[in-house]
Amino acid sequence: MASLVYANVPHANSTIDDLLKLFSSKGLTINDLVVLSGAHSIGFAHCKNFVNRLYNFRGTAKPDPDMDPRLLKSLRMSCPQYGGNINVVAPFDATTPFAFDNAYYQNLQGKLGLLASDKALFLDPRTRPLVEALAKDKNKFFQDFSVAMEHLGNIGVKRGKKHGEIRRVCNMHL
Repeated sequence: MASLVYANVPHANSTIDDLLKLFSSKGLTINDLVVLSGAHSIGFAHCKNFVNRLYNFRGTAKPDPDMDPRLLKSLRMSCPQYGGNINVVAPFDATTPFAFDNAYYQNLQGKLGLLASDKALFLDPRTRPLVEALAKDKNKFFQDFSVAMEHLGNIGVKRGKKHGEIRRVCNMHL
């Protein structure tokens, strides 16, 4: 049911406490949280998910001080404070947006995280050491990502009719 999705996925402005609570409720660890966030190595976000960081961070009427000034300037050109095209997107990874790699973590160290939830990974003392380790070692990221994806894939697996429907034809909508 679509209405259940919102409460079960991370959000652009989630705090580390919010994220840890969500991930823990699914049986995932703090390491899974940081490693799976590396999926932001590729992909894009709509302006509405980060525009508050550009103009009115936490109600201050100022930009987020934890954003690189060059990134801020670039994002402001694409995402005006009011109006603008709602379909405009920006890459999660400003340096290698089309490569699945560990540059996302290096970007977090350089204040190039797009979402508030991304930058929080580097600022929080519980997750910062994990970010730093993954920034240094691409192979560790790939290895850990594989394991974390397996953990993610095991969430809510249906086993037998009494636990829910198991689709035999997955391209059909109910």
